[in-house]
Amino acid sequence: MKLKLIHNSKKPWAVGLSDKLSCFLQSHGHEIVDSEADATICIGGDGTILFGNFCNRLQGVVAGIGSNRSYLCQLEKSQWKGIINLLKKKSVKLMTLKATVGRKKYSVINDLVLHATDYRVISINVDNSTFRGDGIIISTALGSAGYAYSAGGGAIDPLSRKFVVVPICPYRRCYSAKTVPEDAVLQISTEEESALVIDGIFVKNFREKVKIEKGDDILFFEGVGKHKQGTDPKARLC
Repeated sequence: MKLKLIHNSKKPWAVGLSDKLSCFLQSHGHEIVDSEADATICIGGDGTILFGNFCNRLQGVVAGIGSNRSYLCQLEKSQWKGIINLLKKKSVKLMTLKATVGRKKYSVINDLVLHATDYRVISINVDNSTFRGDGIIISTALGSAGYAYSAGGGAIDPLSRKFVVVPICPYRRCYSAKTVPEDAVLQISTEEESALVIDGIFVKNFREKVKIEKGDDILFFEGVGKHKQGTDPKARLC
């Protein structure tokens, strides 16, 4: 199998493991490549996967090695040799979101967030419904057990073909969290400066319109979205 390795250069353990893993995989007959890979192994935790997607560096089926707090990663760093068995497992399709801002398009694995920047509430329009609050979260099913859940949304199965819309502290609770089908297309706008954050990565401050719809499916090896304490997505919050 042709494999691409991505590691978090800011984590010494990930740097060291990347070199060790490269030799280990080649000794088991796999080829390490920079392009046209059958699978990408991300070493460093969930953020390494999210950043890799943001930078369009993921290829093929995704595998992750992280800590015991990781949710997207199938393996903990102490279990890294289990990568050989993981690569033999089936892949699962997960729904992503596509966010369009002007001419720029972004892929979203976990969530997109618009958030006030000056400690004041902002007015947000969501498909002709307007509320004032601290911001809004648009989450995939995979990301629904994270920030969106903490803000009052419902955690849904990671394999679900739906996404979640969650207001952040809406004034007088005038807008409620909801789940929408995969074919929904949302238009979100604000005339007040807000921060655009995608998968935990700050993109820019802006006063624009964001179009959000279903993106291309992404492939993960089995085990994504499962906490060590069980398969319930809510368990990641423990």
